[in-house]
Amino acid sequence: MEYQLRRTLCEKKKLFMILLLIIAPSIEILQVLYEHWHYELELPYPMYAAFLSLYSRGHIVQSLYLWFLPMYLLIVVGEECIEDYKTGNKNILICRMGKRNYLKCKLESSFSTSASIVGIGLLLNFLLVQWIYSDGTYLRYDGEYMVYNPELMPETWLFEWSYTHPLLTNIIYIAVTMLFAGLIGMLGTVLSIVLHDRRLVYAITFAVWFIPILFKDSFMLVFQPFSEYGLRTIVPLAVWSAGLFIFLTVVLVIWEEKYIEI
Repeated sequence: MEYQLRRTLCEKKKLFMILLLIIAPSIEILQVLYEHWHYELELPYPMYAAFLSLYSRGHIVQSLYLWFLPMYLLIVVGEECIEDYKTGNKNILICRMGKRNYLKCKLESSFSTSASIVGIGLLLNFLLVQWIYSDGTYLRYDGEYMVYNPELMPETWLFEWSYTHPLLTNIIYIAVTMLFAGLIGMLGTVLSIVLHDRRLVYAITFAVWFIPILFKDSFMLVFQPFSEYGLRTIVPLAVWSAGLFIFLTVVLVIWEEKYIEI
């Protein structure tokens, strides 16, 4: 893990992408402040206006960040696997470590790195929002802060619980986003190990992530707190998406370990 971390931080392209992923969620704050000053819109209650809540108009930053998240993470965790194959370093590492340990190291590193980068960015945004919007009082729904009103708000248990426990809700959704970032980072890494072709790796990883976004009940609902959708919609989306990522990763690991010779 230490070796992987040193490799990542020593490359300017990867370091730039890490910093971009950490800073990007907080860019939305500038949009909200611009609308506050230019259009005299009220600032929101900070607990309901973190990055994942899709508070800003158009949700442009969220779309660019979440839709293309696998592409950004592949630059950080997947590129070195392709480079290792082209330079012959993959064979050297496998001979030194053994294929099983090589795969284990790469997958553990890609999961933890991807999840950590996304988590740091979302937590930074959450903390900045609490500070910058500290005087905010605007609510999307008429009513009181942390007081659920079924006549004005979506009538689902998930919304009621989320609205009345905003701090814990934000923490849970950040953790869920970190989990899926780790899973897609891990899948992209094993695709890089098995296929070695940059175009195929990026295309397949993006397709596996993006196609569920296009469904009627979009995969993106898994990451959005304070939405009108209930557990009957969110839980199946989360379970089958996570299951798909894990299944594909396991199949590719078995294929690489059992059937591909160095």
